[in-house]
This record gives sequence, structure tokens and C-alpha cells, in this order.
Amino acid sequence: MKKKEIFPIKYSAIKINKTREGKVTNKIIYSNYLYKKDIKKKFVLIKVQYANINYKDFLMFKNIRGLIKRFPHTPGIDASGIVYFSNSKKFKKNDKIFIIAKPLGVELNGSFSQFISVPDHWVNKLPKNLTSKETMMIGTSGFTAIKALNETLKTILNNKHKPVLVTGASGNVGTFLIHLLKSYKISVEAISSNKGNERILKKIGVSKTHSLKNFLNAPNFSMLNEKYSVIFENLGGSLISICLKYLIKGGILVSIGNILSNTSTINILPLILRNVSIIGINAEYSNAYERKKIFQIFNSIKFKKKLLKKTKVISLKEVCKILSKKNYNKRNKRLVVKI
Repeated sequence: MKKKEIFPIKYSAIKINKTREGKVTNKIIYSNYLYKKDIKKKFVLIKVQYANINYKDFLMFKNIRGLIKRFPHTPGIDASGIVYFSNSKKFKKNDKIFIIAKPLGVELNGSFSQFISVPDHWVNKLPKNLTSKETMMIGTSGFTAIKALNETLKTILNNKHKPVLVTGASGNVGTFLIHLLKSYKISVEAISSNKGNERILKKIGVSKTHSLKNFLNAPNFSMLNEKYSVIFENLGGSLISICLKYLIKGGILVSIGNILSNTSTINILPLILRNVSIIGINAEYSNAYERKKIFQIFNSIKFKKKLLKKTKVISLKEVCKILSKKNYNKRNKRLVVKI
């Protein structure tokens, strides 16, 4: 006999708040309450089992870029777990589900919480070949990396003798891209703002690492030597302009992140004379067919084993400590949160 849902639900969640003086605070609130009437039509209530840490969560902890629209707020952009109560025809109680590449933790309170209420079109049933933990090892970062690679793989394979450049290489998306590219035996170069990451990047297969500072000091010419078939650009700002100059004829720059800046002044000659292109990647703009196709790549046991080695499971309490630090620490580990 199935257990009946019990309301109201008392649960724990990380809450970011703002004092009257404008100071941003964060802590775990243990006495949050949810009532049955709070679950809107076509919404499901999920008992979260796992989440993960992303750069966007760090920005929210610092209240940067206006990501938090209303205080108090719970961050966390990815979640996996089971359906506790369903007000939707698409899901029933105890369905195993996950949420990846949706506006979770931005439009609504996120996954650093024991329970979350979300619209049913954000939710996917857990594939048979993946566990709740494994989906969070992938997360929006891995999903984004695969989407970006799928958009450019033909160009990369047609120019196998040319290396591919990954900027912001020690971040979640960057490291995923490196692992994926190495599985195709592609030569990968990387840009990292942290000198200490050179050894880590070499260990995962990067042939050459450039410091961000040196790369930004490139000669001030309209175009430079044709070097890369594709550049996966995770940092934004003035780096985009320099990267475009190094692309081969018909090369592609994939714009994924904006850590340095949202704006860039570019010289358009590489676009005109070398026929290079710029494409943007937003994981949320993926239809059901594309989402299914993207997750099929993780059927590889070998790849899952690699991810498992690069994963560290932490508690909700540890999230506050990690994200409250001054800088977003780049690690050689994917941080999965057990809720």
C-alpha cells in the first residue's frame, strides 16, 4: 500500500536574503512549510534527492547580475528525485524524475531544498540507464557541453588536423567539453585564468594551456594565423574578438558564457574574409527530441565511470561554505549535493 502524502510538509532549504541595510545573507532554514493548496495546477511537488553546484549559484550567493528577482530565494538550477505529490496528468506519485536546463532556481526557488514545486513541463522522467546521482553529475553543464559539440562536430571532424580551443577550461562546461573532445581523439588547447589549473588540464588531455592574460595581449591585427577549427568560448567580453582572429576558414566560435563581460567589440573581417560564424548556446532552447538525443551519449559505461571519478558528493551544509567564499573555486571535481 502506497504511503499517503502528508501535509503540511516541514522541510529544510537554503535561503538567500537581503537585510534592510542591503547586506546579502545565506543560511539553511529548517522550518519551511508547504501546504497542499500551494501546489498549483499542472505542477508537481518533488522530494529532491540530489542537486549540483554551478557558477550561477555562486553569482546568486553574491547577488551579482540581478539574478535574484525576489528575496528570500533558494538557488540550485538542477535537481533529481521522486514525485511526492502530483497536480499534473503527466506524472504520478513516486515517479523518478530530474530537472536539467530549465529556469529552476531563477524563475522559481531552486534545488537546494528538500522539496520543490515546479511546472510539469520542466520535468523529465529518469532514463532507465541513469541514476538520480548520475543525472546530477551531468547537469546543465554537461547538457550544454553536448549541445555545443553537436552543433560543431561536423566542422571539427572535417578538420581533424586542427586543434580546438576551449576557454574557461577548468569550469564545469569546459571540462565536460574536453572529455568529450578527447573521446573523438581531437587535439585540445585551453585558456584558463588560474595558473594552478595547468597541471589539472594536462592530466585530462589538454595538449597546450594558455594563460588568459597572455592570450588577451595578442597582436592588434584584424586577423591572425589560422589555428583553430572551433573555439568553445565560456568567458565572453573582449576575448571573443581575439578568438575570432584565430579561426580557420569556415571555423566556428561557440558563445556559451559571459564571466568576463556581456559585451564585446569585434572586428568583422574574420566573418567576411574567412567566412567564420558565431553561434550562441542556451541549453533551455532544446526540444524533447534533442534532449533525448543528448542524454543518449551517457549510455557509455566508460564515460560514466570517468564522471564518477571526477565527482564529489557534499551535503547541503557544505554548499553554504563553498559558495560563500570570495572566489568561485575551480575544482577537478564535479560537486553533487545530496539533499
